[in-house]
Amino acid sequence: MAPEIFARLAIYLTQVGVALLLSFLLWNFSRIYQQSYLRSWFTALFAFAMYQLMILLQWLMAPPEPLMVLMQFITVAGSYGFAIFLLRGMRQTREPAAGSWLSELSSKALWLIICLVTALSVLPFVWFNGADSWQEYYQVYLRLLLMSILLLSAALSLLQRIENSLGQRLAVFAMAFWGALYLTFTIWRLLSNQPMADSQWTLVYKCTELFLLCCLGLALLIWLHEHERSTNLQLTEKTRYLNRYDQLTGALNRDALLLQLQDIMTQKATEPLYLLMLGLDKFKTVNESVGLKQGDLVLQQLNKRLENSILKPALVARTGGDIFALLLTQISSDTQLQFALRHLQQLVEKCFDLPGGQLQLTCTIGMACSTTDSTTADGLLQKANIAFHQAKRLQTRCLAYKAGMEDESARLISWETELLNAMQQDELVLYFQPQLNMRDNKIDAFEVLVRWQHPQKGFLMPGQFLPFVEQLGLSRQLDFWILQKAVETISRWRQLHIHLPLAVNMSPLHFQQDGLKQQIQQLLQQYKVAPDLLELEITENAAMHDMEKGSNHVIELQQMGIRVSIDDFGTGYSSLAYLRRMPIDKIKIDRSFVMDMAGNDSDMMIVKTMIKLAHGLGKRILAEGVETAVQLELLRNMSCDAVQGYYIAKPLAEEDALALVKKPTMPLS
Repeated sequence: MAPEIFARLAIYLTQVGVALLLSFLLWNFSRIYQQSYLRSWFTALFAFAMYQLMILLQWLMAPPEPLMVLMQFITVAGSYGFAIFLLRGMRQTREPAAGSWLSELSSKALWLIICLVTALSVLPFVWFNGADSWQEYYQVYLRLLLMSILLLSAALSLLQRIENSLGQRLAVFAMAFWGALYLTFTIWRLLSNQPMADSQWTLVYKCTELFLLCCLGLALLIWLHEHERSTNLQLTEKTRYLNRYDQLTGALNRDALLLQLQDIMTQKATEPLYLLMLGLDKFKTVNESVGLKQGDLVLQQLNKRLENSILKPALVARTGGDIFALLLTQISSDTQLQFALRHLQQLVEKCFDLPGGQLQLTCTIGMACSTTDSTTADGLLQKANIAFHQAKRLQTRCLAYKAGMEDESARLISWETELLNAMQQDELVLYFQPQLNMRDNKIDAFEVLVRWQHPQKGFLMPGQFLPFVEQLGLSRQLDFWILQKAVETISRWRQLHIHLPLAVNMSPLHFQQDGLKQQIQQLLQQYKVAPDLLELEITENAAMHDMEKGSNHVIELQQMGIRVSIDDFGTGYSSLAYLRRMPIDKIKIDRSFVMDMAGNDSDMMIVKTMIKLAHGLGKRILAEGVETAVQLELLRNMSCDAVQGYYIAKPLAEEDALALVKKPTMPLS
């Protein structure tokens, strides 16, 4: 009897020790890899250790009834927890594991279910003494039967998508035989008449259970090792892939482009090879308006179009955010080249199908040729890149590299540095051109203009630096700088008891951007300026480019109390319907119609019609470019509301503008 007791004790203690050791290892692995199935496996093996420990303690000691009930509860709950969490872990190894309620339930919810089932197996035998004869059936045989079903299900779940893995095959073997062991043992005990505690076959059963536990633990550890090795191989392959290809589009990256381009240039040294840099126009605006994910879809669709193009480019690479490089070979004439360029532009202009709707874009292309521009891949890429950025600055659709473009780029970079520094150091100066009210012959507003007091180049007029502002894309920064200085000036003039509106020109890019309203609100609040003292002048084309959006912007500004006027009226493509709906305060006739008005009947009729049209729409009208007394008198006779021009006054420095305001009426000669 003593050897049997020792054998039982050794087996149970070994099972508990092995299960605890495996659960400890899996707990550490789960902290490292942060995988849900590892946490499930750790829970399963820890529950198995508690299950075996409670059986051993019940066998060794005769605890009082409350403690005995608790031990029975832990035994049943631990056995169910082992089988259920093992099955859950196997299901969680699937990719994805979604769709299985066992995987989606939280561990707390699962333990709550296990405890409820355990309570149904234990508590009735505590409350009802007459049910003792059924206790072994419910707490042993039924439990082992359910555990066998769960273990066989776990083996089947893994078998359905088993890989060529020793760990997975060993895990299937262990769980399948373990489930079969429980099923066989349950059937044998139900058919056997021998008491369970006296049966020597129980030792065989426990030894087999220990063997299968070791097999399962070994299988899980081998599986983890194989998974780690497989992951490392995948990461290595991914790293190799990313060393050559762009992750988002699958196109070549810049380094791979240079390597392959150099090889092709070496092989075809005498043939003209054209390297094109193609970039999407206003792609940043696309990302801001439709979102980054849809912007990524645009790039992916564009890459497919380029790769599948009838041009069959030798290389397609993504060298920047929205910039692609294409190598064209077998171009033997300028006609072929022009056809290729038009085809690429048409590929881009074809609508992109996105979840949010269709999107149409344009592109800019810079180009360099191997036979004329560079004999190295790096040099050719650099020349194409210079041509591309020059095309962007000049706002032209396509541009080929020409010698000397580097100097132009360097000059523009120098201008950019100086312009940004000028805004920071307040080298830019506001000038004010008065707008004369024709009814009372008094100034009723000033248009704000900008000059540059350059430390080396001297006093610069707008025509000497504004073209560089547009080429460098600094229009928004300059607009905001002027806007801020204008609001600051209004605040300063208010302290001098001068309450005259200032009109600020707004570039189309800035006016079309969302957030302009918030910027203006912040400035008005910062300087405590009434909104009716600020007027924004937008060009006719800026307002009508996107009529619906332009109308909404104007309405928002008008609701704030800010005046909005249409500048250069007559030079664009206004829609009278939208012009009628927009709450425009003022319409400004372009100077080109006013200058020749006295000697040109057509211009005279156009100006007269514009004035009548504006009054018919309930708008005030102002004529620009008034330089003679004849022009002024003609406009007065046509009932023009206001005028501005050199005959009234040239743009004035702030000191001269303030002096002019203090005069009761304008002294017109």
